[in-house]
Amino acid sequence: MSSSSAKVKTNWAYSLWTKSLAGFLLGFLSTMSLFIVIGFVLPLPRDVFLLIAVIGGFVLWSALLAWFYCMPSIKKPTLFCVASLLVTGLVNTWFYMQGGA
Repeated sequence: MSSSSAKVKTNWAYSLWTKSLAGFLLGFLSTMSLFIVIGFVLPLPRDVFLLIAVIGGFVLWSALLAWFYCMPSIKKPTLFCVASLLVTGLVNTWFYMQGGA
C-alpha cells in the first residue's frame, strides 16, 4: 500500500446506506401516516381516496427519499420525518379514539 493512497473515513451520517434505510423507512412511515390523516379528514369515496393516496404517497415518499440523498447529513431530514410522524401519529390516534372511519 503506497503512502499516496489514504484511507477514507466514512461517517454514518454521510453513508448512502444509512441515508437509504432512513429515507426508506422514515419516509414511508411518515407518508403513510399523513395520508391516513387525510383519509380521516376528507369525505371521499374509498376508491377515489385510494387512488389519491397511492399516487400522492409514492410521489411524496420519493421526494423525501431524494431529500435524504441531497442533504450532506441525515440529521435535518430525519428530525423532520420523526416530527411529522409523531404529529400525524397523534392525530391518527385521536381520530381512532373518536371512532372515525
